[in-house]
Amino acid sequence: MNKKKKQIIEAAQTLFIKKGFSATPIQDILDTANISKGTFYNYFSSKIECLMAILSFIKDEVIDDRQQLALGKSPSDRDIFVKQIAARFHIDKKHNLMALFASLGSSDTAHQELKEFLNQQYLEEVTWMAERICDVFGDKKQKYAYDNAVTCFGTIHLTSKILMDIGKTEIPIEETINFALRQIEQTNVYPPFLQEDYFLPYHQKKNVAEKDIKNSLQQTLTDLDRLIEELENNKLTYYHRFLQEQLKTDDPDLLLMESVINSYQHALQYTELEDKGKYIKMLFVQLMEEKK
Repeated sequence: MNKKKKQIIEAAQTLFIKKGFSATPIQDILDTANISKGTFYNYFSSKIECLMAILSFIKDEVIDDRQQLALGKSPSDRDIFVKQIAARFHIDKKHNLMALFASLGSSDTAHQELKEFLNQQYLEEVTWMAERICDVFGDKKQKYAYDNAVTCFGTIHLTSKILMDIGKTEIPIEETINFALRQIEQTNVYPPFLQEDYFLPYHQKKNVAEKDIKNSLQQTLTDLDRLIEELENNKLTYYHRFLQEQLKTDDPDLLLMESVINSYQHALQYTELEDKGKYIKMLFVQLMEEKK
């Protein structure tokens, strides 16, 4: 991260926890970070965007910590999985994230941009948990991965709150995590409730090569050929074929594709393929980032 940007983030985080998000004017951030207003707005368009940068910084730290824990270890190692889940809680505690969220007033949490950002982070975490459950417990959990991920997260958070409420704060988070995992180890009897397609837009694709993203986008569109035809929407079919033709070229027109992707996703709203549309948009955004 750019040194100056990191300096602003650290100053803002300290002030948000100490004074509260709403009670911290941008001028206080400028004074604490010893920067000019122009420098602040060079990196952030608003205080909300600065807060989201803080949360992204913490998220990246969690991802890096989890990757370090997994180095040289089997994906099915349950102890590593427990440590990876715990990493989120330890890093949140290190950054005093609970105090940071407590500093947000009701009007702040209602801010649409921030709300969507927090929802995105939470759903990405659920998706990560579902993928790791399959790694640790095997293919038998594939169908129930998202049911189990939500159950596991809910158990951890609620149990942690209850332990705090009754003063049992000395119990390590790892014990709570093991308790939660034991709840999902039992054989699932009923049909799964949460489907994998619901979470397609929240799969993390870090460090994926441009070629791989393009191939994933092409394959996803190809897999939808029959389903798109069945919707009998001429405009949608046109958008679908246009995107496929562009991806066949060595140098697709990304600006034109961006406009069509937005129309394509809009056309899929309120259909059974709405989640697929979100996933395709996510892949395209990643392709755009790789091209920069």
